[in-house]
Amino acid sequence: MQKSFRIPILATFIIMALFVFQSFVILNLSQKDETSKNLFGLIKYEKRLRTLFINNESMPSSLIYKYAIYDLNFNPIFSNLVQQPENFKFIVLEKDGFLFYKSFFIKDKHPYYIVIAQEQSYKRMLFLTALMLTLILIAVCFILYMSYIGSVKPYKDLQKYMNNFFNDAMHELKTPLGVAGINLEMLGLENKYTNRIKNALKQMQITYEDVEYFIKRGYIKFPKERLNLGMYALERVQFLRSVAGAKHIKIITDIEDGIFVLISKLAAQRIIDNTITNAIKYSPQNTQIFVNFKRNKDTVILSIQDFGEGIKDTKRIWKRYEREDEVQGGFGLGLNIVSEICKRDDIAYDVKSVPKEGSTFFYVFKILK
Repeated sequence: MQKSFRIPILATFIIMALFVFQSFVILNLSQKDETSKNLFGLIKYEKRLRTLFINNESMPSSLIYKYAIYDLNFNPIFSNLVQQPENFKFIVLEKDGFLFYKSFFIKDKHPYYIVIAQEQSYKRMLFLTALMLTLILIAVCFILYMSYIGSVKPYKDLQKYMNNFFNDAMHELKTPLGVAGINLEMLGLENKYTNRIKNALKQMQITYEDVEYFIKRGYIKFPKERLNLGMYALERVQFLRSVAGAKHIKIITDIEDGIFVLISKLAAQRIIDNTITNAIKYSPQNTQIFVNFKRNKDTVILSIQDFGEGIKDTKRIWKRYEREDEVQGGFGLGLNIVSEICKRDDIAYDVKSVPKEGSTFFYVFKILK
């Protein structure tokens, strides 16, 4: 994706540079045009002043033009100039925001100089500058947007294709899982081989439900309901006892009944199942797992404790596709899904872990009154 952005960004900078160069050219021409117009006005006003001075008539005043009349030695005879030129070696002079024009005439056989000044107006220049910058900004934003759309579209198409693929794959997996479970129950056999098959099916079911939830969470809303979370946690523990039993792990519960929270049952299942199955996965044989569910004022705390290998980096495990031990397998989706649910439903979550001693996961739910 970075490579696909290089050419559009380079093209954007080149186009922006061309826009800036053209803008400077236009502004320069505009400034020259403005100076030419002002100079024409100064020449016209100078002719009027000269005529009035030669005819000994009263000199006018103007809000636009300021002027001064000098003798041959440039001693002022009359002046209302706001700013005097530094020297008189000019005919047209631009200095400190003023445009000066000097002329020479004779009255009664005596030479005189007249200097007229006009303050330069930059309103038009400012307007053109703002207009050019706005056009440049719009052009750059448009080019970057089109480049972004063009660069992202293949990835969106790929994501859409992958979602459709996973949806179809999950649909194809669901039926064989159900058929295998039903037929295994109908056989009515209870031995270590059928138990292993049942445990494997349960683990496949949990993995299937994780992936299904991960795919559908973006476009399907899972409605919240008033849920007796303690009893629901006990149901999920009963479902997972046989999985734990395959490693001779005992799940010990201390669950307070009659506490209701507002949550989607599917979201609660993802939190409970993923945390307990991880505890089973990373716990050695012949150990215990404690599942506690206790009220704490206006909240209730679900804690799941194991005595496994512990977690080296407790922040990393919540990230997508991250696994503490790749030998154990899995997609690295479970705890990432859990963290997304907790953030979305305002559930405080944390984990305390000591290497070689075990880990305890905490989830704090708000009690529904």
